[in-house]
Amino acid sequence: MALPRFFTSLPVGHPALQAGSVLQVRSAGDFDAQLYHHAVNVLRLQAGERVELVQRDLWQTWLCQIGEINPDLLHLQIVESVKTSDIPFELTLVIGFSKGDTTETVVRQATELGATRIVPVLFDRSISRPVGARADAKIVRLNKVAVAAAQQSHRTDLPVLDTLYSFSTAIKLLEQMQPDAIFTLWEEAERTDCNDSSTLSSAIAAVDLPSVNLRKPHLALVIGPEGGITAAEVEKLTTIGSSNVSLGSTILRVDTAACAAVAVACDALSLRSRLKG
Repeated sequence: MALPRFFTSLPVGHPALQAGSVLQVRSAGDFDAQLYHHAVNVLRLQAGERVELVQRDLWQTWLCQIGEINPDLLHLQIVESVKTSDIPFELTLVIGFSKGDTTETVVRQATELGATRIVPVLFDRSISRPVGARADAKIVRLNKVAVAAAQQSHRTDLPVLDTLYSFSTAIKLLEQMQPDAIFTLWEEAERTDCNDSSTLSSAIAAVDLPSVNLRKPHLALVIGPEGGITAAEVEKLTTIGSSNVSLGSTILRVDTAACAAVAVACDALSLRSRLKG
């Protein structure tokens, strides 16, 4: 059974992050207070049990053993560094910001499945349109969701989660990133293109991806909000090289479409990486 995994924000070079050291995790007033709460109050871990600790930014994983636990402190004995492998591809998900908890669901599922970057965007048909402090608070919440999902799915990294962008800014970002291919999930793609290449899986299979020995292959997926993507937005995406694809003949909810698309893309990228590695 996989060991519980936690992320820590301790800076690179912190003296406690080395074999033989003891890391003190405070229950309150500390940047790792959530670690204490999840380990002690949620998972109810006991002294002597082992966990894994991932150092953010450096993405180094440490095997730790729980020592003394009291209402104020959790002691973690650093046992050794653990060798892990990172995700062998890059997958950017550009997702239309949606109302309710839909965007949280998308971030959670995309993180679990292996998306490496998530870009929330205000499309023309986005119903929820937070600005200023409300928008900042939404992104803070989404980051917490991503951390929890990464810990649960045993990732050794976190996806990059961008701030809430306008559609025009997202277009510029995609142009700057220069992924190997951009695919726009559009419900009209199935009806406007009778070729097999209109499906996401077939479209990915047709892309000439680089060998992982040279660099990581990179795909970008674009999925609109609950109101869908307008024809004008689709046309603008097409001008920067995006291909319109579908997931079948049915109309899917935003979170369903995002989960299915990321799963299809991650599976295809993983397979191609193994074959070309």
